[in-house]
Amino acid sequence: MVYKFEAVPWGLKTVWYFQELKDSVPQILTIVNKKKFDAIIMPIFPANFEREGNINDFIKHSYLKSELEVKSDDIQKLHFLISNLSLSDENKEVRKRNREILKQEIQFAAYLGVPSIILSSNSDPVKLAKFIRKMATKYFIDLNTFVLDVEITKDWIKYNQIRQELQFNIPILLRLKKEMTTKNEQRKWLSENIRFVHLNQDLFSMNDQGAPKLDDIQNQFLTSYFQFENYISISAKSPQIDLADHRQYLIHLFKNQQPLSEQAHLASEFFDELQIPLQPYKDNLNSGTYEVFEQDKIKYDLYEDACRKYLKNVKKAEINILMAGAGRGGILERVIFAAQGAKCKTKIVALEKNPYAYMTLVFQKKRQKQWKDVEIVLDDLKSWQTELKFDLIVSELLGSFGDNELSPECLMWAQRFLQPDAVSIPCDSVSYCVPVSCPQLHAKVKKSYGYDSSYVVHYQKYYTIHDIQKCMQFKHPDFNNENQLAQEQNLVFECKQDLLIHGMAGYFTSKLYEDIELSTHPNNSTPDMYSWFPIYFPFEKPVNIAKKQKLKFTIKRVNNEEGVWYEWFNSVLSEDDQLLDGSRIHNENGKKQIIEIK
Repeated sequence: MVYKFEAVPWGLKTVWYFQELKDSVPQILTIVNKKKFDAIIMPIFPANFEREGNINDFIKHSYLKSELEVKSDDIQKLHFLISNLSLSDENKEVRKRNREILKQEIQFAAYLGVPSIILSSNSDPVKLAKFIRKMATKYFIDLNTFVLDVEITKDWIKYNQIRQELQFNIPILLRLKKEMTTKNEQRKWLSENIRFVHLNQDLFSMNDQGAPKLDDIQNQFLTSYFQFENYISISAKSPQIDLADHRQYLIHLFKNQQPLSEQAHLASEFFDELQIPLQPYKDNLNSGTYEVFEQDKIKYDLYEDACRKYLKNVKKAEINILMAGAGRGGILERVIFAAQGAKCKTKIVALEKNPYAYMTLVFQKKRQKQWKDVEIVLDDLKSWQTELKFDLIVSELLGSFGDNELSPECLMWAQRFLQPDAVSIPCDSVSYCVPVSCPQLHAKVKKSYGYDSSYVVHYQKYYTIHDIQKCMQFKHPDFNNENQLAQEQNLVFECKQDLLIHGMAGYFTSKLYEDIELSTHPNNSTPDMYSWFPIYFPFEKPVNIAKKQKLKFTIKRVNNEEGVWYEWFNSVLSEDDQLLDGSRIHNENGKKQIIEIK
């Protein structure tokens, strides 16, 4: 097919990458603007001539003689490609000359205020990192302006060394290749701070109509990359080649993505945002929070299905149901619908501790006919007293890690109200953990509540190994006292590739009744359910781990009369389980984060 010429859609920015210029910079900008590209990447100097490194040499040979050659707005469309000169040359004089030339180019870029200064990664990683740091400090350049030119098939270890030496996740220009690396390596790159994905013209072939196209392997990578608001750059074999059709192909690919579902679109505004987990037992949730949760139709459908299935299975003349933590009545309404659908006689008590949510429940009872027989009580599970014994307790006390909103404690308190054969919906919660690489998210933690807090995160730019492991499990009701409210788990993960690990991602599953389950587990997550995002346990110091080494993650659930908290730390083990490194204990003694019990 031939691709229709159209404007770039929101979220996709195309960049024309010039390896050399045959026209002046103003002429190039005119052409690029006409072809609807958003920006250009360009060298400051022609590549093939001997530089002296003085200002006269600079004036004579630089492509751009002054910022006055172009409009001030167009400066922000220029991303400078710094000369490919090594800081690691064996010849001392060559090294010195190279350093001076690079310094001069970087100073010029800083003077103009261009948005990107793109550096080759062909130097020794430590020397390059120190050079970048020195330039940033001396010339007051934001580190985020520097961009490292890397290749997808070979440069991750080098890039990792540079960013660790810098202690900053420097942006990258990532060059795709005809022969791509493994899917896991691609996913790892996608978690990094990519400013440009770069395509050489050689990667394109022609379709039957003579229009450019990419192979499936590059298309798949780009489709994954399209969820991020970044640039795609394209370079031609020579400056005379028109890349407009290549740009149109990218737009065609972008517009043919699978659209987000309504639920996924609602959740997308929370991508990579750190949120402190809720404490609904200690704090009264506000109306807006309830309203967000109530839009999760999938969760409510599953609760109604579970209740209806139980009510059809149980053989009793009358069934007493306790709705523990009724909120504004979202799940309570589904319990009522389930009872009506099962055509059984029920007595329903709705217990809610939040006085303002209680007001809403009372209002709903007056307004909704089907609520007329519901008894609404203002109290909490710990202090409430009743002579009633319940056959079914329904609750929604789950957190992002399953048990991190005190569901085991609350449901333990509720057991005194239950019949010996009572059923709980949900009847269990199981948490899971996996190491996660998320450099940009980790950088946000320092500016938030620090590394001794866990966070709720809708991960976007991240990478996890596939070995997700079970962590803690709680069953409800627990008449045999099998639940360990305080416990320690030690999980060992063997790394199949070189990684920089920034913490642990946590998920949960919860069986509501029989085969009806809620899940955030990546391998079997409940489709389009967004009431819970995963949890993040950060490591203060990222863990650099080599292929075949092991990461041991220790997490403790600790409790006392004040509340519950998690403590966590990591250990790096060799292939034969020798201790190589380890972290401090995060959140020791609940010093930063505790789930309070009043």
